[in-house]
Amino acid sequence: MTLFEAIKARRSVRKFKNTAIPDYIIVQMLESARLAPSPGNSQGHVFGVIRDEILKQKLAEVAGGQSWIATAPVIFACCSRLDNDIAELSEDDFSLRVNHLRFGESFIDFMKNYPDGRSRTKLFRNSTPLIPAEHIFLTAVSHGLSACFVGYLDVDKASDILKLPEHLACLYLLPVGFADEEPIPKTLKPIEDFLFYDYFYKENTSCLSQPRNLRNQ
Repeated sequence: MTLFEAIKARRSVRKFKNTAIPDYIIVQMLESARLAPSPGNSQGHVFGVIRDEILKQKLAEVAGGQSWIATAPVIFACCSRLDNDIAELSEDDFSLRVNHLRFGESFIDFMKNYPDGRSRTKLFRNSTPLIPAEHIFLTAVSHGLSACFVGYLDVDKASDILKLPEHLACLYLLPVGFADEEPIPKTLKPIEDFLFYDYFYKENTSCLSQPRNLRNQ
């Protein structure tokens, strides 16, 4: 299966067969995560391979009671390091300057003074495991498996269940297995609805150019 074929075949499923995933596939999925890019090659992502039935049940409970999660033969716990808190960075730190540019100094100053440092850092590290986790997902698809990202999750409880140290947090779950359902066909926007070249012209009449709350008026 080519990369583009895997991208086209990639669908989220929430029902899995009771079939074990061979170890060599899990190793390949983890290697694909290892090869994923990260900001400044910081490699702040950490992954847990969860196969214990009791742990899977506990994780499903703190993910809004979504019992289907525990039916996956493997759940990848997608975690992030919580070090490098912006409140502790010097003013000449490059990453702090980048965040000032991206989000504005007033917002960053507000976040630096937010009293809950762990929550602040979880927010800024929220996307850290996503690219490597998507590598895992696409590698799974290339082997005939499927998966589903789970962000509806009590992050602190999931981290406690996995006995993570204070500097780590489990931000997402990625249940992986052989699909036991045929996903409903999905309708995707045409490319023209999310594309522009060079400049975004006001004359563009696609739904992209309209505020969401005005599209149906």
